[in-house]
Amino acid sequence: MDCKTCKTTNNEALINSECADCYRASSEAWHAKMAIRHNPSQFRMEKLVNLLLSEHWMHECEIITAYMPPYPNPDTRPTCQVRCVNDGGTAWFLRYSNGPLQGYFWDVYGEDMHSPELALVAISRSPAPPGVRVYQTHGT
Repeated sequence: MDCKTCKTTNNEALINSECADCYRASSEAWHAKMAIRHNPSQFRMEKLVNLLLSEHWMHECEIITAYMPPYPNPDTRPTCQVRCVNDGGTAWFLRYSNGPLQGYFWDVYGEDMHSPELALVAISRSPAPPGVRVYQTHGT
């Protein structure tokens, strides 16, 4: 089998039609090209969060970084959950579906969002929970 980049014949398996050395070099070049070039210190955290959360109910959501269910098993580990309590006192948890109706939705139990940053993005992309009044804040 010939490597598509260096054209050498190789008895080893190819990765994306490249030998291991060529694949490693092209992978490193791709990672360098995809690196984040923005300096995080140029952003004001409060303004960034307010721009992401465009509706009042989004600011009322609680990101629980070490959530444990009410009756955990001995092997249950803490997860990062998003909870929103509506005016009636019902707690809704944010979930994500990969099924036919893909996207975020609210349910009586939640899903691990893995980190507060991913939870914040999830809140910004989700619909309002049931029973919550929607007021636009326009990112202020």
